[in-house]
Amino acid sequence: MTRLKLLAAIGSAALATAGFAQVREALNMPRLTWVATAHQFGPVSYRDPAGAISPDGQWLAFSEGRFLRVRPVGGGAGVDFEPGSSQIRSLVWRPDSQTVVADGNTVPAIWAAYDRVARSRQPFDVTASGTRSLRQFVWSPDGASLAGVADGVNGNELRTTTGDVVSVGEIPARIAFPAFAPDRRIACIATENGRSRVTLPCGGAPLASHPDRDAYGPIAFSPDGAQAYVALGNARGTVDLWSIPVNRGEPRQLTSFDRDSYAPSVAADGSVLFKVQSYRTHVAIAPATGGPTQTLATFQSETPSWDPAGKLLGITYGTWRRVPDDAKYPDIAQDAGIIRVDPAHPAAAPSSIVHDSPSEDQSLCWSPDGQWIAFHSHKDMSDDIWLRRAAGDATAKRITMLGRGAEAGWPRWSRNGRWLLFNAASKSTRRTVMYLVGVNPVNGDVTEPAREIALDGLSLDVFHGEWLDDGESIVAIGKEGPGRHVIFTVPRNGGAVKVVHRFASEHDIPGLGVWPGGKMVAFIAPASDGFFQVFRLPLAGGSPSQVTSDPTNKTQPAWSPDGQRIAFTVWSYDAQFWRLVP
Repeated sequence: MTRLKLLAAIGSAALATAGFAQVREALNMPRLTWVATAHQFGPVSYRDPAGAISPDGQWLAFSEGRFLRVRPVGGGAGVDFEPGSSQIRSLVWRPDSQTVVADGNTVPAIWAAYDRVARSRQPFDVTASGTRSLRQFVWSPDGASLAGVADGVNGNELRTTTGDVVSVGEIPARIAFPAFAPDRRIACIATENGRSRVTLPCGGAPLASHPDRDAYGPIAFSPDGAQAYVALGNARGTVDLWSIPVNRGEPRQLTSFDRDSYAPSVAADGSVLFKVQSYRTHVAIAPATGGPTQTLATFQSETPSWDPAGKLLGITYGTWRRVPDDAKYPDIAQDAGIIRVDPAHPAAAPSSIVHDSPSEDQSLCWSPDGQWIAFHSHKDMSDDIWLRRAAGDATAKRITMLGRGAEAGWPRWSRNGRWLLFNAASKSTRRTVMYLVGVNPVNGDVTEPAREIALDGLSLDVFHGEWLDDGESIVAIGKEGPGRHVIFTVPRNGGAVKVVHRFASEHDIPGLGVWPGGKMVAFIAPASDGFFQVFRLPLAGGSPSQVTSDPTNKTQPAWSPDGQRIAFTVWSYDAQFWRLVP
């Protein structure tokens, strides 16, 4: 009887598969094949992994943080290269299908050439042919020319180099993602009057069959040049992959996923590789001494912080990390709100909204007396710390004046309520440093403008700082070099630092939590299971103790006021690469 049931189930599955194949053919749906998944190393400051299929259709190159991976499209052993010095956000294959050029380096050049056969990495200097500051560059199909976008005196320039000859075309519109068509014309996405369209030639008129939707690059062409592949916006706020005829015909939607599907690259056989984004975050909690993780919110949320009573969490929430958000950053779907700490009834939405401007709002923090809330925002063209009453008048006022580009971090109050600590780019070195701003706890007025905290004895980028006492001592975490993190203490006014702990991690901007007594910190590090977990560490010395152990990545720990619990963000951030046969 069991065998008969099994055979019946197999037969039903076969019929269902055959039925789906018939439906797919009737609807002219393309065939999809999963190729690989790239895992990103963190939710903050990272962007979607880059990836592209080789021109011969045999290889997939993709990034994970500062690592470049090359895998056979059909499966099998691949090549992993030594990491660069920073994240790889752009890569392109040479027409020979042997070499990948990617960014993610600092010296001697930003770009490097990775040879999959020799398994080597060499600097690639795009300035040699007068293409200084070139970005988003691509090769012509025959490899004779190189094109890219550069900043000119009067706006964007499309630069093309063939041998030693460099052609510069000034484009009135804002342009991005150039692509060679098989006939050697260069297309790009041009944005005018807030509308982004595929233009061929670059900066000219949009393709005649272009749907009335915004386009998001990269762009790719079919081998015969008849079709352009590009991602177009949809009503859900994400993007789908489309095929647009270059001359005449009807455009065709090729994908429909819950998240973004975009970034096409095309092989010689006409197959199209694209990626689908998978980004998930939610706040959770665990006992500070170790124990099970419990979910506190079922919607996208991150950067938890506690109210003084330990009953509420401030969170960042929204649908952030969509391609349209990245294109318009920092005007993104990310806001600041509050939820109740109730593991038995996880929140499905914020119980109250603290700030929801059209720009990035995040990481609220209560003053010790619960009267004020500080948060980070890009509203009104800022990149600063803002302040509002926790109850009553919700008017927010800007208390720092660093301006856009400062990349201000998450504010933290001293225990006497007179100081706010946060990190941002240094005005002199542009490295990430800690800032201090004085605040009157009665009326919220600034008593001392924001100033940098000097660190003697350490050269690093500071991720995050927390207070150890009423306002005299700070503990912070930063990065001394690629993959090298350090936890240290320093006086409020700067000076000599004391190194507490050094460790290796690829997870940047991990946050830091402090036990209410100031003698321990909670931090994020890779565990033996391969996941980023919460650890606690005595500041007086000793070995870290692992707090969480379930198979998920964690970040941004925040210790509860009673010292019994640690809240944090649980996250996953992947890019799935799919192959499509039109």
